[in-house]
Amino acid sequence: MTKIRSKVVAGVIILLGVVLAVLISKSSGRHRLRLPVGKGTPAISLGERHGLILASDASLWSWGSDFLGWPVLDLGNLTNRSTSLRRIGNETNWASISAGTDHNLAIKSDGTLWTWGESVQGRFARPTAISTPVLAAPGTDWKQAAAGGIHSVALKTDGTLWGWGNNWAGSVGIASTNGSALPVQIGSATNWIKVWASVLETVAMQSDGSLWYWGDNPNPALKQDLGRISVPTRISSDTKWVDVGFGVNTVFAIKSDGTLWTWGRQADRYTGVSDTGQNAIPTRIGTNSDWRSICATSGWWCNGLIKKDGSLWFMDASEGKPNGPRNPYQPVQFLRVEFQKDYVAYAAGAVHAAAAGIHGPIGVILTPDGEVWTWGMVLGDPPNFKSRTEALIVRLANILHFRIPSPDPPPIFRERPWQLQND
Repeated sequence: MTKIRSKVVAGVIILLGVVLAVLISKSSGRHRLRLPVGKGTPAISLGERHGLILASDASLWSWGSDFLGWPVLDLGNLTNRSTSLRRIGNETNWASISAGTDHNLAIKSDGTLWTWGESVQGRFARPTAISTPVLAAPGTDWKQAAAGGIHSVALKTDGTLWGWGNNWAGSVGIASTNGSALPVQIGSATNWIKVWASVLETVAMQSDGSLWYWGDNPNPALKQDLGRISVPTRISSDTKWVDVGFGVNTVFAIKSDGTLWTWGRQADRYTGVSDTGQNAIPTRIGTNSDWRSICATSGWWCNGLIKKDGSLWFMDASEGKPNGPRNPYQPVQFLRVEFQKDYVAYAAGAVHAAAAGIHGPIGVILTPDGEVWTWGMVLGDPPNFKSRTEALIVRLANILHFRIPSPDPPPIFRERPWQLQND
């Protein structure tokens, strides 16, 4: 008993010392409230549990949590989560970014393509962790890239389109379901101008404004692993498409006339049609004709949009439920984002909590002077009294050689926007 008590006392002292040291270091550290500003075009991209920001000075920043242990934040061994923005490297020559489920893609001004997080492999290859940006593919002629859930796609300056990764759903765009660890050209066309990727879907646009789709079959009458579309397939005869976003097994697209359209397994949640057979073809959402763009953030029941007058909007079909809507479904809501400052970048959608199956809405805005404002789910799993107490219990148990699984940190939501700090 005396030995056990001694271990408990020693453990408490050690833990108190660690906590005190952390508090002192945090209180003494200086946090900034603005990102550096330059003349470039900034961007925000949201992944499953993290976010990326390309500042206007072409520096790169991340915050949030590593998803399933994959190092999407580029924080090395220091930590796997951060509620404040952390700079990735010291370069100021980044040109574009794309955050996927558990990996990222970014292109530099010299046309090189970089990746980090989970390595994107073929179907039966074991992925590896890439803790810092490395070249994703050879060449200096990469123009735009999109990181999906299990695959990557990228566009070259010559108009060719390339894909790699796991292709069991057909999302890579090649015939083999095994996929490829290296970029493989998709078809032979040389007039591709933009590409988007989600968890199991890929969409690309050609120079004539036509839109092409491949990946998981959008027809809900088929099982998810049947009827995959493995090569780019034109979705309609229209040539007025301008932007694309994603939901749960669902694609959204905006036309030049400002109308919003959708197709996919859950499209009826947004259109309100009773015949789910229409989900396989583009169907209009609502009656508005003044939409300009939609956030490319993949996957849940929420999406950010921008109207032609520059106003910011949030499309929400979640019904406020962390696991998504349930039948009978309520009409989709379009909520205006009331933000009183000018903005240069906006991203909104939903992110995954630490607990399985729990999602929540999020919005992020970057202002011209480098301020970053966010609301909704707090990325980075900030500790509270309950989570700190649980962590202390787990550490004490380890000292006493008892195995207690670490609990998932509870999700934290904030309705009012707050400003992200950067280190």
